[in-house]
Amino acid sequence: MRDSQWLMRIEGALAAHFKQADGSSRPGTDWAVGIKKGDATYKVFVRAYLSDDITPQAKADQEYQGKTVMGYLNDLIMQGWQPDQPRDLVIVIQNPTGASTPPKKSKWRLW
Repeated sequence: MRDSQWLMRIEGALAAHFKQADGSSRPGTDWAVGIKKGDATYKVFVRAYLSDDITPQAKADQEYQGKTVMGYLNDLIMQGWQPDQPRDLVIVIQNPTGASTPPKKSKWRLW
């Protein structure tokens, strides 16, 4: 039974600015993920960008980001994708469920 399970682990990450189609650059992270099933092992790379409204807590939480990347790959595997099939793996990480951006401070002050 254990040989039929997919196993995953984060093997590394590289945060950088990546060139976009319009010529601009955008910060993101390339995550290296090791995937194993039985004796077969694979290494895939997922480029993850953070949403524009990401909270400071989620932006600093690399564990959350890594788990999100692995969840994305797990969803693809459950849909029938195999790690040896070529595919552009790019996601935008959103805030955790229930998280919201902090309210903006009012420009008005009461004295």
